Amino acid sequence: MLKVKILPMFPPVFHKWFLTTFSEPAAWFRARTAYAHTTAVWSMVGHIVGLGDRHGENILFDSTTGDCVHVDFSCLFDKGLQLEKPELVPFRLTQNMIDGLGITGYEGIFLRVSEITLSVLRTHKDTLMSVLETFIHDPLVEWTKSHKSSGVEVQNPHAQRAISNIEARLQGVVVGVGAAPSLPLAVEGQARRLIAEAVSLKNLGKMYIWWMPWF
Repeated sequence: MLKVKILPMFPPVFHKWFLTTFSEPAAWFRARTAYAHTTAVWSMVGHIVGLGDRHGENILFDSTTGDCVHVDFSCLFDKGLQLEKPELVPFRLTQNMIDGLGITGYEGIFLRVSEITLSVLRTHKDTLMSVLETFIHDPLVEWTKSHKSSGVEVQNPHAQRAISNIEARLQGVVVGVGAAPSLPLAVEGQARRLIAEAVSLKNLGKMYIWWMPWF
């Protein structure tokens, strides 16, 4: 239904924004390249830390450089998987997002920068995990609850599960998407698998309506 009835009603037009906003050829090329770079980085980093709720209002674009900038990080650490309609895509890569990447789509700069980003994150996974694990014990995070009578800190199982998922992703395992978890993959395989899950019409068709997967 999404492919046959809905998507044809909303043809992608994002490439026109670049042509209109950056009319000079060199500026257009720089802006589109910056868009591809920043979108890839945000997509990979966002997936690693379980960032959800990536509807159109939470993804902004710098009209002077073409950079992609994400806002609203309230749906972090796989909260999107706990919603009534779980978010099955690892990041937003809808037809309009792809339209802005140019003739190669996600097979060009986007894919290569995604691979580089995942490689950098894996290289520094010990540092990243040491920082993220502090959130389990942070009293300001809603994961942590205290029994007033005993003063004993109780950790939410969701916190441990979210941290475990992040660690698995940094090892190349694809978790928290529409398909079953994978075996540890090479950087190239992980990037391609995540992109495949992000553009899957089966996954997009199950997204919450206000996420607007047709845009």
